[in-house]
Amino acid sequence: MLEGLDGSGTTTQAERLAAALRREGREVVVTAEPSRGPLGQQARLVLSGRLRGGAGADGFDPGALALLFAADRLDHLQSEILPALARGADVVCDRYTLSSLAYQSLTTGDLDWVAAVNARARAPDLTLFLEVSPRTALRRRFAASAEREIFEVPAFQRRVARAYRRALARVEAAGEAVAVVDGEAPAEAVTAALLESIGARR
Repeated sequence: MLEGLDGSGTTTQAERLAAALRREGREVVVTAEPSRGPLGQQARLVLSGRLRGGAGADGFDPGALALLFAADRLDHLQSEILPALARGADVVCDRYTLSSLAYQSLTTGDLDWVAAVNARARAPDLTLFLEVSPRTALRRRFAASAEREIFEVPAFQRRVARAYRRALARVEAAGEAVAVVDGEAPAEAVTAALLESIGARR
């Protein structure tokens, strides 16, 4: 699974990584969260600010959003990820549980609760974290698209960067495999580092 701040390059590297693995003759499924399923589509509407809470609520309840992400994750696993793994394909996923542990732990203020509602999600074989500064991440995002998501605010992204470090420490302490890669390096160098990290796990 590829993780990092918005603008860290996860989407670009997911495609580059998949292309490199396919050149080795491997079947690769590239997917992302929020997923393309019905729950993921709802989550994307919330992130874009086009779907707000009911009964005149100011914004969407953070706990409800955390639950929506967790529900989408389980549906995504059952409908796409696990079937691909069962037939022997490699799955490259752009964002997964670590994103919830970082983002939703900040918005809900409860990392333990976010971890609990995601506890049924299968642990990734390897989490590849692209480390970039919040300034670099936002600069890339703003250059790539004029559309803004609700979390793309400089001060909040600095908090997210710290939350990711806490989340990484948590999953590593639980025994999950994590590799941290310099996401500010040239794209080719990042891909090479990712492939090296994957090769070390084979």
